This record gives sequence, structure tokens and C-alpha cells, in this order.
Amino acid sequence: MKTIRLQEVPAEERSSPKGLYHLFQKNLSLVLGGKKDAGPAAGGHPFDVAWVSVPVGCKNWPVHRHSAQWEFYFVLAGNGRYFDGTEWNEIRAGQAVLTAPGEEHQIENRGTGDLVYLVIADMPVADVIAYPATGLAFVKPERQFVRPTSVNYYDGHE
Repeated sequence: MKTIRLQEVPAEERSSPKGLYHLFQKNLSLVLGGKKDAGPAAGGHPFDVAWVSVPVGCKNWPVHRHSAQWEFYFVLAGNGRYFDGTEWNEIRAGQAVLTAPGEEHQIENRGTGDLVYLVIADMPVADVIAYPATGLAFVKPERQFVRPTSVNYYDGHE
């Protein structure tokens, strides 16, 4: 059995160049021996758990959707809003949100203090994260951004 104390886990700061997307994340699963973006098939855990804090006025990530991954959010402190692909919904401490594969989502801190939540994500063998605003996709476990284009199935094979 491995145990950790949240206070002893270092927070990784992630921020976009202009600061619109800004968060602090403690990857609890990694500290407990998990492997980044690797589920049980690759020697990792069946799910990942992260503690996340989003500063006032910031968003966690650009709007995106996963092809295979589920995400469960539990708000620990603060308030903000959750974009479900269609509309914004207010969220606050004590609320939980479940995002299924294929559902666009994003979180924004609209409160006066940090918005803090836990995110628990299952670890499928592979996942593609699509970003509708740019047409980019992030492919896991390869951890590469791609810009998909429509081609014939046999292009380049003959």
C-alpha cells in the first residue's frame, strides 16, 4: 500500500502564453506509482486522479472532447461554471460532474477565489482528444498533436 499527503505533493503549473488557460495540478496517481497516460494494459492504474486549482478568471483547458475517456469532477472549493458543449452550467463546492466520451467540456473559474476540484479519469488503452476551435487532435498514448485530414483509406499504401 502506498499513501501520500496532498500537502506534500508538488503542484505543476500549466499556463497558456496569454494566461487565459491557467491551472495548478497535483497528479496524485503518478505520485502513487501510476504511469502518465498509461492504463493497466501498459502497466499503469485503471484510473488517474488529480487535484486541480484554477485561478480567478481562468479556464482549465480549451474546449475539448475525448474519444474514449470518461472524466468525473468533484468540486472541493470555490465556484465557477462548466461548459457541456452547448451551454454553461454553474458549479460550486460539493457538486460533481460526469463527462462521457464524445462530450465537449471546459471549466472556468468565475468566483472570487480559487476553484479547486478533483478529477478522476479512467485510462482507456488509447484516446484522441479533439479541439473543435482549432481542428487539432491530441493522440494518446503517443502524446502527439495532429491535424486530421480526410484521405482515402488506401492513400500511400499502393
